[in-house]
Amino acid sequence: MNWIDRQEPLDRALEQVAAQPVVAIDTEADSLHSYFDKVCLIQISIPGDDFVVDPLGKVHIEKFGKILADPAITKILHGGDYDLRILNRDFGFVASNIIDTMICAQLLGYEAFGLAALLDKHFGVKLNKAHQRADWAMRPLPPDMLDYAAMDTRYLIALADKLRAELEELGRWEWAQEEFSRLENVRYRETPEEDEAWRRMKNIGGLDRRGLAVLKNLHGWRDTLARKADRPPFKIIGNDALIEIATKKPSDASELAALKSVSTYHRGRYAGDLLRLVQTALALPETELPERNEAKSWVRDRELENRINKIKKVRDKVAAELKIDPGLLAPRHVLTAVASTGSLDEIAALRNWQRNILGQQLLDALK
Repeated sequence: MNWIDRQEPLDRALEQVAAQPVVAIDTEADSLHSYFDKVCLIQISIPGDDFVVDPLGKVHIEKFGKILADPAITKILHGGDYDLRILNRDFGFVASNIIDTMICAQLLGYEAFGLAALLDKHFGVKLNKAHQRADWAMRPLPPDMLDYAAMDTRYLIALADKLRAELEELGRWEWAQEEFSRLENVRYRETPEEDEAWRRMKNIGGLDRRGLAVLKNLHGWRDTLARKADRPPFKIIGNDALIEIATKKPSDASELAALKSVSTYHRGRYAGDLLRLVQTALALPETELPERNEAKSWVRDRELENRINKIKKVRDKVAAELKIDPGLLAPRHVLTAVASTGSLDEIAALRNWQRNILGQQLLDALK
């Protein structure tokens, strides 16, 4: 394994990489340790060599971007959507000629398609999971963390060869190629801040409207602190604590102390803020309280539901025969579009391989 944090060795390494027909690539980011996550490592493997590059160091990595974009070089990734997205966000890089081993495994019908499971199955290699939640922005990185990072790409080229052979034997390699071509269009998209991001928290269905107002206040306060500190929100205070506060609505320090999910540390540091935010929500007039996301009364289109159920049975039968996940063959929104229109036209989410295998059977089921 070669640790690279200076320009000269990086240039030499990238010359080696650029001369290869196939390279394996992965990244590590610090999303579990900062609010504004960033690419902290770039791992590259070629036959006989592993490189772990430090993009946080004083190095220029434009040559790596050219390798990513070079259609003459095959890039192997595993679950590469996120890697491609953050490489595009942080450096403006785009990729071409991609093979994704996770997609290969899914199309083969593997029940376990994580990298650890695949390396164990095909090479008897046991990945050490000790550093899954590590802070990859820390420097220097100890040797065991660097070895862990290098393992993410070390076997990818050989793994891709094995999975491709299996796909070709089943006549599914063209399916995979269509999926890979879509990865070439992956770009980072800035999502606008949601005024009601707090509604996506889990286990809030039991809160009354006053409790929702408390939670909204707490969520906004925590997010502001997390941004200022560049830390993940859960490291300021956890979701369980926010939800328990919103449920119990403590009015003083003793009631706050009775909450099991609020630690002594959090009470000591944030008690004043937490109690103030509760009181602010309790003082709101009824007209200003958030509405609950109650199911709205509507007339179910029973005919459409029946049509969806008809083609869902067909989809499930074909998926079982192929031994792949039904949602991979045709997700619910595709079934809904087909059932609604009675046509396969203009359904952008429907791949050609899905259309060829399943399309006519869906239409026949609707007749």
